[in-house]
Amino acid sequence: MSFAPPTIVPSESLAQEAAKWMARSLQDALATRPRASLALSGGGTPGPAYRALADLKLPWERVDVFFVDERFVPPDHADSNYRLVEDTLLKPLRLPSSQVFRMEGEREDRDAAARDYEAKLPPVLDVVLLGIGPDGHTASLFPGHPALEEQQRRVLSVVGPKPPPWRMTLTLPVLLSARAVLNLVAGAGKADAVRRALAGDLSLPAARVTNTQWMLDPAAAGR
Repeated sequence: MSFAPPTIVPSESLAQEAAKWMARSLQDALATRPRASLALSGGGTPGPAYRALADLKLPWERVDVFFVDERFVPPDHADSNYRLVEDTLLKPLRLPSSQVFRMEGEREDRDAAARDYEAKLPPVLDVVLLGIGPDGHTASLFPGHPALEEQQRRVLSVVGPKPPPWRMTLTLPVLLSARAVLNLVAGAGKADAVRRALAGDLSLPAARVTNTQWMLDPAAAGR
């Protein structure tokens, strides 16, 4: 297993370059299909990229937005990935709710919420944006978690090591089948995890998403 060499981008250009990558990948998908699917992650690094993406001209009426993972919190909660995407992309684009497929983190029956989200997913996602944590997790797939071995379920509810602990996440079969996957990483705090993942350390969930292209700022690429 080996990844393509990562793209290293100056920190001040990272958001714009990630937005351009997502736009190109969506355009590639739309060149051969009537609609394209875009699955997004939360976190501090993607937010500026989503704002930059909202400024790019695309046939947004043909794009459906999905989520890589979500915390089990209401959609207006400060920890909600949906809220981040809503503030940075959906509202600026005025994307109608019919094109947005939210993970329902406010539901009490977490397994039912995950199973219902499975039914909403397309057979294959066109474009996926991921990140990596200092522990090497990606999506809400954490080191040593049984969810890493899941082969049948496409969405699971899991418990993570950080609060709020309960999450909903896409599983590895979904990520590995996606047509275009970008792992966007910034900051020196991620540098060791990036080094280990790119070296193929399969104890890190991010290393298992082998169809990923990596885009790093110099600090994340420091190791």
